[in-house]
Amino acid sequence: MNIEEYISSGIVESYVLGLASQEERSEFENMCNQYPIVLEARNAFEIALENQAMQNAITPSADVKSKIFNTISSSAKVVSIVEAPVKKINWFKYAAAASVILLAGSLYFNFSLTEKNKKLSGDYTNSLTELNTIKKDIQVLTNKSEIKMASLKGTDVSPQSYTTVYWDSTSHDVYLLINNLPKPPSEKQYQLWAFLDGKPIDIGFISNDYFIKQNSLLVKAKSVQKVQAFAISLEKIGREDVSVPAGEVYVYGGL
Repeated sequence: MNIEEYISSGIVESYVLGLASQEERSEFENMCNQYPIVLEARNAFEIALENQAMQNAITPSADVKSKIFNTISSSAKVVSIVEAPVKKINWFKYAAAASVILLAGSLYFNFSLTEKNKKLSGDYTNSLTELNTIKKDIQVLTNKSEIKMASLKGTDVSPQSYTTVYWDSTSHDVYLLINNLPKPPSEKQYQLWAFLDGKPIDIGFISNDYFIKQNSLLVKAKSVQKVQAFAISLEKIGREDVSVPAGEVYVYGGL
């Protein structure tokens, strides 16, 4: 396993979220000391979590904190993953835990705001709905043996970027997990491509709203019958020909 494969295996998220075993933690810390790129990946994920938690933060009261963590402990359990030799199953354990942590922060802010506006009940229900959506996203993929995974690594345009695409070889559905992708400028948006025999196939755009709300863990793309690789490019909004990439490619990876 090379360094890029090591980073994309989920160990960064596992370490930061406290899910790694003692042996894995020791190995990861040694890798951080030896390879600056591993340390950069760790720092990037920690910053991403911090930014998500601090965006529009309002300090909640002690009563609100108690309500939220009681709710999290009783109804927001992480989906349990049965051990399997396929590496992607471990990733969903990490992704599920990360999603619950991010939702906990989101619930903090929603509760505080609704106290001020006297709409606590409505926003609380919306937050639980978002959490259930994330749990369903995880279940979509963890129980399917037909799912094939493609790790999309950052190009020279954005070396730190990486995403994961899951393709159902039976239904031909495509799901995108955005691990680390820069927020696009307002006049541009990301476009997802499938490649077959070197030719690009448009399988949809990623709404810029995703990078603001981030309610869902997975982005559903267009179905594709056959595919050998995937890529994401950054394109101008409103361009006429969307059948081939015109902008810079940020990530690329084979199936």
